[in-house]
Order: sequence, then structure tokens, then C-alpha cells
Amino acid sequence: MLSNGSGVDERCHALRVTNITLLPLSCITFTVQKVFIKADIVKLTNLGMAVNEIGRAREIIGIIVKYGFGEWISKNGMGRYLVTKKRYAKIGKYNRWERIRLAIEELGPTFIKFGQILADRIDIIPDELREELKKLQDEADPMPDDLAIEALEVELGRPISDVFREFDRQHLASASVAQTYKATLLNGEEVCVKIQRPGIDKKVGLDLQLMHYFAIRMQKNNPEMEAMNVVGLVKEFGQTITYELNFRHEAGNVIRFRHNFENDPDVFVPRVYMEFTTDKLLVEEFIRGVKVSDLDTLLRTGNDPVILARRSVRLVFSQIFDHGFFHADPHPGNLFVLEGNIIAFIDFGMMGSLRQEHLQFLGKYVMGYIKRDAKQITEALLLFSGKRKFNRFKELEFQIDDMLAHYKYLSVDEMNFGKVMNESVDIIVKFGLRIPSGIYLLVKSLITIERVAVTLYPEIDFAREMQPFALELLKKQYNPKRIAEEVFDALSEYYKLIKDFPSDINDIIYKIKEGQFKTQIEIKGFEPLVEHIDRASNRVAIAIVVAALIIGASLISQWEHTKLVGMIVFMLAGFFGFWLLVKLFRKNRF
Repeated sequence: MLSNGSGVDERCHALRVTNITLLPLSCITFTVQKVFIKADIVKLTNLGMAVNEIGRAREIIGIIVKYGFGEWISKNGMGRYLVTKKRYAKIGKYNRWERIRLAIEELGPTFIKFGQILADRIDIIPDELREELKKLQDEADPMPDDLAIEALEVELGRPISDVFREFDRQHLASASVAQTYKATLLNGEEVCVKIQRPGIDKKVGLDLQLMHYFAIRMQKNNPEMEAMNVVGLVKEFGQTITYELNFRHEAGNVIRFRHNFENDPDVFVPRVYMEFTTDKLLVEEFIRGVKVSDLDTLLRTGNDPVILARRSVRLVFSQIFDHGFFHADPHPGNLFVLEGNIIAFIDFGMMGSLRQEHLQFLGKYVMGYIKRDAKQITEALLLFSGKRKFNRFKELEFQIDDMLAHYKYLSVDEMNFGKVMNESVDIIVKFGLRIPSGIYLLVKSLITIERVAVTLYPEIDFAREMQPFALELLKKQYNPKRIAEEVFDALSEYYKLIKDFPSDINDIIYKIKEGQFKTQIEIKGFEPLVEHIDRASNRVAIAIVVAALIIGASLISQWEHTKLVGMIVFMLAGFFGFWLLVKLFRKNRF
């Protein structure tokens, strides 16, 4: 659970954070001075923090130190005060990656979700850490049912008896963001009620604010992290989790998904009751089914694992290739089986959308994978990396071919599609090629559903099941009618360019005549010289100002009747001189 740091005792006491005893700090002011100024973790003036924000940041620092990462804070002279050798000994049984995972779990839901996303980022996270992050579970202690029902009635704006004929006050499941209940509407329809934890949006917002500032400091103090773009990653994550916290968005995802598969008898999509759904409340049709991972129950109820395996991958491929809108986390907990081998997806908070070039990449990649064509796979990888021309094409193709050689004596059905795709992405990352963030959801979805299918039917040929979709996609892409439309669109753009060219030239000539035409010249390579001159100018400014004030004060203090004024001016001179020095030091002007 997150802590908002409220309820701070006004008396001086020994501060405890996650069972770590810090210095016997006297009050919040001293804490701010020690942690936020001397340690330079977070600046109060930059974040405009309230007391609860300081408490949460202090809690984060405590957890970081608890799991042996105090050296980050020790650089600022604080680490030696925050943890003892005895505490380090307690975490000695864990390796570095395990300690990172344990710290993230204790930091709460915002950090857990961030860790889950990082687990799929093979371009910036080491394999050992990714394996640990995959173990992160979005679980939390359940909140009191009475508190959840109270929050539910606030969202409904009326008592639950006015909406539900029956309501089971014992929760079905509890996660870090929301809690779910089973109920029956007045018309007799069974529903699943998902209510958001009170105040979770504010707590997540606070964590995002702190994460953003930590990312800025980390990237600034560690230049080698610049290529990872930690700040951009945190910003992107913030947008994602903020989107997921609005249950109306999830409701919209369910409705869109239901529309896409309304004529498919093999899939069941729950109905959403929008009349009861709000930003923090989601009411949808209750699903009576068996988890896809419960093989014994599936067999006992007459379902066929082979049919389910093929059907589950077909449905995911249809989402990707036919609609470009797919469930990004189809793990066993989010897949239920109804009577007659019908599959039901739940939890539509994390969905992926694909652009046309992503689909082109996937179709080309699948065909290259099946034919073990290194050149075709290389072209596909460059396609979704946004590189039309790559001067290291042959070198990249050689690396792909060398990777495929490891599977030389395996048939296509014996190969692991997800593993090969992961290795392919790993190779292009080493070549410094950019990967669209959305592609990780695609890879995640494919790898997850492949694991589900193999669990149900170990002999399934994942790539062969995907081949018809890839072929159909390629047919669409090279359809004569589609090509003719693309050629027509290109010619239209050229026609518009030629048509507007004379007018654009006239505009430029007119601006030159009127004196409105401006040019900007940027000279590279003189930055160090400019910076040196800037620092020298500041030193001169300080010397002149301080010297002038001191000389002036000295002259005034020569006369008895102006001696007091001279002393005051001298004190002011010292104060402003010191203030100016501090400002310049803070801006690294020396």
C-alpha cells in the first residue's frame, strides 16, 4: 500500500520508515534540509511539495537504502546515516536483481506497474533483471469491504440497494488499484463490479511526480543513461497508467473489442453497463467460466485443449492482423473458457493499437521466419525501425543469419517464435536502431499467448497457425487496387506540390522585400568558449558588485554621523554578495 506521509507527529521523535530507523530528526524542516537539500534527491522549491509528499519521498529513500542501494544516496553524504552493516547482512542472501524486485514490490502499485512494463523492454533492461521483473505481481492487501462499498455508493450517487437486487459484500478479487465484487442487477442480470481504491489516483499522481524528478536527476548525474531516455520512459509510463486509471477508457476498450468480434461464435466479450460506469467504477457482465490454465476442470467439463490452443492463438492473431487492436496481456488469468470451447477475455485495461507499418513488419517477419530468410527478416526489422536505408544492412543481415543458424536442425514447429523475435529485437538494439514503444506490447502479447497455447497443446506450431494471417496481410498490401490507390495518392501530393510552388516562391520574395525574411545561423563547436566567457563574466560581475558595495560602505563609515548607515550598507553588501555567490554556484557558473 502507498503511504501519503500524513499524520506527522508535531513532536520531535525518532522517524521510522519501513522498519528502518533514521536519525532522530526533530521536525519536517530538518528532514527537508538533510534529505532534500544535502542529499539532493528532491528539491522542495522545484516540486512545491506538501508535507505528505515529503513523507512519501522519504519513504522511497528508506526502501532504497533498505535493499542495499544506499550508495546512490551516499554520494551526497547521507547513506552512512541511513543503514547499518547489520541491515546489509539481512539482504546479503539476495543478488542485485532480486533486491531491485523486492524494493519495487515494497514501493507500491505505481512502481510495480512500471517494473512490469520494463520487463518487456529488452532494449534497455538486462536479461537478468527482466526475468526478475517478470515475477512482479499486481497484488495488494484487500481494502475493507465496507470502505469499498462506501466508495461504490459515492460513485453511484445512491445506495447499492437502488441499483442491485443482490450484492455479495465479500470481494471476488483485490488488486493494487481496484477491488471486484459480484452482484445482481434489479432486472436479474449478474454483473461484476470493479471499484477503484479511494485516493489511489492521487497517490499514483504523487509517485509519478517523484519518479519524474528522480529520472531527471539520474539522467543528469549519470550521462551514460542518456541513451536510455529514462525521463521519456517515465513520461510515457505516466500517460499509460493515467489512462488506465480512468475506467471509462477500459469500458471503451471492451465496447470496441466486442464490436470487432460480434459475429465470431468462438469468443465471448462481456457487455458493459455504461449507465452505471464512471471514471472510478466499472460494471460489466459476469462471466461464469473456467480459467484456461485449469486443465483438469477443462477436461472434466468436456472442453478440448487442442481446440482451445488453436482457437486462442487464432483470436489473438485476428485481433492483431485483422483489427490492429489487441489484448496486450492475454495471460491465463485473463482468459476464461465457457461451455463449448468458447473463450472469454477479461481485463481490457492494457490494449495495443498497431499502425499500418507495424502490420507490414509483422507480415514480412512471419514469412521470413517460416522460410528462415535472413534478408526478409532484416528488411522487416528495418521497416518497423523506420530505416528505409541502412548502411550496415549486410552486417545486420549476417547477425540475423547467424542467429537463425542456431535453429538449423530444428523444424519450424520446434522453434520458439517468441524467443526468436526477442533475439531479433535484441540484435537491432545492439545496432542502435530505434524501436517504437508500441511494438513491445505486440511482442508481449504474442509471447504470452504462445505460452498459453503450448501449455494447452505442446505440439502446436505457432508460426504455422500465424502463416494464413500473414499471407492474407501481404496479399492486401500487394493488391493491385491498393497499389493503384497509393500511386494515385502520391501523384496527388506531387500535383499539390507543383501547384503551390509558384505561390510559395512569391510569399518568400514578398517577405524579403518587406524586410520580414529572417535567417538563423547556428555555429557549432564554440559552446565551450561561450561557456568559459560566461563564467568569466560572472566572476567579474561578482567582483565589481561586492567591491563597489564594500568600498562605498567604507567611505560612508568614515564620518561619525553616518557610521551606522555604513555598517548597514556593509551588511547588505555582504548579504547580497553571498546571495549572488549562492545563485551562481547553484547554476554551476563556476
